[in-house]
Amino acid sequence: MIADTLSPPTPSEVGERLKVYWDSRKPRRAGRRQIAFYGGSFTSMPRKRQDAYLEVCQPYVRRNLVDSVRISTRPDEVSEGQLAFLASRSVKTVELGIQSLSNRVLRASRRGYTAEEARDAILRTKEMGLEVGAQLMLALPEDGGKESLETTEELLTLEPDFVRIYPLLVLKQTELAERMARGEYKPLGLEEAVTLCVRMLERFEEASIPVIRIGLQEQVGMGRDAGFVLAGPYHPAFGHLVRSTLFLRKALASLPREIQPSSGLFLQVHPDDRSLLAGDCGQNIRRLQAYVGPRAVRIEEDQGIPRGTVRWITQGSGIRPRAPARTRTRKGRGGGQAL
Repeated sequence: MIADTLSPPTPSEVGERLKVYWDSRKPRRAGRRQIAFYGGSFTSMPRKRQDAYLEVCQPYVRRNLVDSVRISTRPDEVSEGQLAFLASRSVKTVELGIQSLSNRVLRASRRGYTAEEARDAILRTKEMGLEVGAQLMLALPEDGGKESLETTEELLTLEPDFVRIYPLLVLKQTELAERMARGEYKPLGLEEAVTLCVRMLERFEEASIPVIRIGLQEQVGMGRDAGFVLAGPYHPAFGHLVRSTLFLRKALASLPREIQPSSGLFLQVHPDDRSLLAGDCGQNIRRLQAYVGPRAVRIEEDQGIPRGTVRWITQGSGIRPRAPARTRTRKGRGGGQAL
């Protein structure tokens, strides 16, 4: 459940939404399912209200329609007692709004907690046997990029189960907009943000920590045309830009050193990665084409190649490229399907 109104839905309204959702669907299993509460700090609410929200979820857990519940909250609101309560009420996943592990950045952003508290929250949640996700934010005040990269490196040692990365946008009628108007804050440009995020994503992938979301979810009223976003690296497909840029880097890094002038080139990827390799409006293929010269560069889909992998095949290599796969399967990463 995502609170998309001025006031969050009441527990009874959440119960009604769940009833409508399940009444309109056949009771079948399709991988892991969770009921998720987003849009605020769940554990900042009084315990009685938390329990009221979680209570309406219990029938669906008992009937095996969902596996568990997921919540998002602040890292300074997850005491051992709080985590024990959540675990007793079918919560299995806790997403923490870490944002940064730099005390200077956290102070400048007025987050209200320290980097030490954020680290302890991750470790405490893991020790309780709960799945923990870390939400990060690029380009907070006093973060010139170096701090985001340092936060990434430290998170690798803390080993969260998954990560989300959001770019900071300047919204109208906010304190940050006033700071920007006074020249006290300079937002990242789109290209800068993509480049920084690619470096972070690459490190998380190397450590096998899934990054399950990059960029904000598109919502009504978002975008510069609506006047809600004043500045910052806004793009409706920010995550695709980042992942496709990383795919281009992988393709260039794995390009064979010696290619016969007459050889054809095939790029093999998993079917679900085809659009990432092609890039926004096919720009990756155009860049690769310019890099390798006049020979044709074609994409070949192969179900047997792991997601995120790029493999070059030359026509004269003795390996016969296969026909493109006809079937495509899509699997969620890092946390199942949230309802």
